[in-house]
Amino acid sequence: MLVSSIVRFNAAQSMNNAAFGIMQTYNQMNNILSNHTFGGENDLTMLHEMDKKLSLDLASNSMLFKIASLQEKMAAKQQADDIKNGRFSVLA
Repeated sequence: MLVSSIVRFNAAQSMNNAAFGIMQTYNQMNNILSNHTFGGENDLTMLHEMDKKLSLDLASNSMLFKIASLQEKMAAKQQADDIKNGRFSVLA
């Protein structure tokens, strides 16, 4: 029971970190677009590179959030099964 609780807390922390990372990436995109005027080939190449990097950041944070969410669901199910079957120690 204690282990599944720790796993759930860690999964929730990972979900929060991934959500914060997504928020920071969107904020970064906003700042880039609002504080920069684009013109010429060099700026478009730079914009394309920044777009690729930020898109990868969004995709990885989104995947991390989904994985952590599934981990939390699995740990919650395991914890419910442990409680239902009486496989927990009161001393822990």
